[in-house]
Amino acid sequence: MTGEAPKPEERWRRSPELREDLFNIMRKENGVLNPSSVIATIEEDGSPHTAPFGSLHAVTPTNMRFVIHRYHDTLANILRDERVMVCLVCPPDIAVSVKGRARIIDNPWQVDDRYALAELLIDEVKNDMPLKIGIDSGITISAEGPFQEWWASCWKRLQESDV
Repeated sequence: MTGEAPKPEERWRRSPELREDLFNIMRKENGVLNPSSVIATIEEDGSPHTAPFGSLHAVTPTNMRFVIHRYHDTLANILRDERVMVCLVCPPDIAVSVKGRARIIDNPWQVDDRYALAELLIDEVKNDMPLKIGIDSGITISAEGPFQEWWASCWKRLQESDV
């Protein structure tokens, strides 16, 4: 025994894209809304603006898409400044920040003209999960009433790559 403290377990810190486990979770097969995420944009005065989104969906490891109501502050902020940050917390051990640039690719969205479709081009994914800590629950969203049918009708278009 040398008296040295054991080295803490190593975790990845930064990646230029969604790692395989995160990509598989965020592909959100079959139109599920969870895990949801919080998207941060920049207000006109430079202050941060955050909002929860269940529609964030990974198309590729470097590209995600989400649906925004056309009168939401998030849309106005992205149209003015493309920089965004996404916080994703998912049990049991995923806590990441995704930094990127968002652009609006369909406004109004051809599926529902009350909404716009945004694309997030990922610049960096940062692992924010502390060692030896677990996550018991994350932010969850549920669809109720007519929103269930609406979401089901939107899901296919959200995944398509020819937008």
